[in-house]
Amino acid sequence: SSPPLALPRGAPLRPGVLAMASMQLATPLGAGVAFLAVPAPGPHRLAQGPAPSDTLRAAVALAAAAVAAEPGGSLLAPVAAAAVVGALAGAGARRRQQPSARRSGRTGARSMLTQEPPVEFQAGPPQPETPVEFQAEDFAEDQWGQKFNWAKAWYPSAVVEDLDAGRPNKLMLLGEDLVAWKSGDGEWRVFEDRCPHRNVPLSEGRVEKDGSLFCSYHGWRFNGEGKVTAIPQAKAEDLPRLLENKRACAAVRPTQLRHGVLWVWGESSPDAALESALVEPNEPEELDDPAMEGRAACGVWSHRDVPYGFEVAMENVTDPAHVAVAHHNIVSNRYTDPCPIEIEWVRKPSNKGGFKYIIKRLKDGPEKPEMEGMVSTMDFRPPCHMYIKSEYKSGASLTLLINFVPTKPGWSRLVGSTLLVKGRNGEKAPGFAIYTAPIPRFLTHLLAPAFLHQDQVFLHFQQSILQKEQMKNKGKSWKQSYWIPTQADKGTVSLRQWLDRNGGVGWSPAVSNDLAALPDKELLFDTYKTHTAQCTTCQKALGRVTKLQAGLKYSAIILASAGLATTAWPMLAGGAVLGLGAGAAGKLKKMFHEVPFHHQDNN
Repeated sequence: SSPPLALPRGAPLRPGVLAMASMQLATPLGAGVAFLAVPAPGPHRLAQGPAPSDTLRAAVALAAAAVAAEPGGSLLAPVAAAAVVGALAGAGARRRQQPSARRSGRTGARSMLTQEPPVEFQAGPPQPETPVEFQAEDFAEDQWGQKFNWAKAWYPSAVVEDLDAGRPNKLMLLGEDLVAWKSGDGEWRVFEDRCPHRNVPLSEGRVEKDGSLFCSYHGWRFNGEGKVTAIPQAKAEDLPRLLENKRACAAVRPTQLRHGVLWVWGESSPDAALESALVEPNEPEELDDPAMEGRAACGVWSHRDVPYGFEVAMENVTDPAHVAVAHHNIVSNRYTDPCPIEIEWVRKPSNKGGFKYIIKRLKDGPEKPEMEGMVSTMDFRPPCHMYIKSEYKSGASLTLLINFVPTKPGWSRLVGSTLLVKGRNGEKAPGFAIYTAPIPRFLTHLLAPAFLHQDQVFLHFQQSILQKEQMKNKGKSWKQSYWIPTQADKGTVSLRQWLDRNGGVGWSPAVSNDLAALPDKELLFDTYKTHTAQCTTCQKALGRVTKLQAGLKYSAIILASAGLATTAWPMLAGGAVLGLGAGAAGKLKKMFHEVPFHHQDNN
């Protein structure tokens, strides 16, 4: 799906989003006051994953530790933040006291959804192909052009602010292991993760003070161009000749640093440097347009590995219809927001150009005033970019920059941010304040799984099920396995057709294509291995939060013990408050390791 807080057209701003927005302005004081106003979840909820009230409570807990975990954090509007969150908690309590109204509203929604569909869209036996109208209208043979070459393209592979400049960083692209490191000249370099001597991983090496990459197995050293500069085992008279041997060089990938993101070329052939220089990374035009200077800016970038492959990841972000259902209680209501969707081509599919289309939600009722004239587009650009843009009459726009880098079969790396463009007269798009609020960088990373895991529980298993269907029925493709009767899936059909025409992902021949699901669903919710361990920003924040929790915990024990010994109620109350703070820090610490989610508990 898309990065957190992505609002579909006309979607109301829900309490979860408001909580996140208020949290970005909260201080420990304001968050602490609000924390006390939110009812504690029952113990059964803790095992099942967060419900909406738990999410709100967790959001407040995050705010309580935000400044402590981010030195120098601003102390903005503590009382206002507490009031917003407290009001939300109170509103939730009032809604719980009115079950009859909620039930009657949902019953109407359910009855509407269960009405018999039109005859042409009724389910039936699996069809041999997708509906003919898609092929006839959108997939003419002469429009596809030359086949896309996966190896001759740029991939946004990491956010350098979150890499460790003092040691090698493991990457993966198209099934090939890579290593990123910062050389002595201050440039980020990427090699194939293989020492030419004995094929051990260079990512297990070191970055030395002289700026060379040191192989920790036998002590060979490499400069930024991949040339070997030291072979300790060589005799002095042999060393010059051995250093000039091309077989002693590491395999170098061309790289570019754009807006804080490290882009990596898809292969390391002798012509890679020349070929890569002739191709530009497929970025949004606004980022480098001189006319947009002062108007266009990116939000916080982040990268994380996700346990689902490029195919289903990109299929998911070409599908606007799932947002209204899958992201219930964050940006939508699964019972009232789904509606028919029309897709109108802006750029029809081609192998090298991808495709772009306008999304039209055919929902009853007038649009909100701020949404009038808004145009929503989804722009797929090969090899791995989806730019989802909402543009307003003023010229202001908000674009989700979604890059699913194909790392290995069944896995991909999400590298994403938000592009904000002010209008011609400085107007701001709805939601602008949320994306530009002074929220700590680590907290932006930490909140992302709350949104991403709503899709993850589907996509990880979808790829496994599709592969099983193809194995059970030789020759069966997605065309026979999927039943796609509505135009809402037009983007999905386009993406799958694009993959078919380009032979699927251009994986390294050495990769395994086993897409078997993980043995335990709970493994899907790991956030430590997939992000924290690979992000220096979050590693530092985790260390600070751990110290904060310990300090609050022991201070609470000491203060409460003194209060009991002297029957001093202020000391007891202070100990209780510190205990609550320690609990909040504990909730925050847990999110660095895992963020469970279950749709069955998201009521």
